[in-house]
Amino acid sequence: MAAIASDIAAALRARSIVSVEDATIKARFPSARDNSKDAAEGFFDSPADAQAALVQRASLLGAVRRRFEVVAGAVIEITGGIVPTHRVIDTEQGLDAPMIAARVEIDMEQDESKVEYFG
Repeated sequence: MAAIASDIAAALRARSIVSVEDATIKARFPSARDNSKDAAEGFFDSPADAQAALVQRASLLGAVRRRFEVVAGAVIEITGGIVPTHRVIDTEQGLDAPMIAARVEIDMEQDESKVEYFG
């Protein structure tokens, strides 16, 4: 398959490398990317687009998220149209934070709910 003019122009244009590194993220996840020192590749039309994508990626990777399962001694009511969030407190794990209910399992016979929280 022959290359078209726009492909040739894209291959010949000047390149620039944009990078971001966060010591906190590297310390928290030392074996991330299988200990690879190579940067993750991405292709953008401008350095500003690349920098914006890197900021978004760092904010997603840098946030600590955990998952918890809680058994409630009653049936939890879920209001339609809203994302259910609850304050989860676990002194053993040092947690006191609002979290999103990612999965709700209701046992009507036992009159209890199992809720999987994520946040």
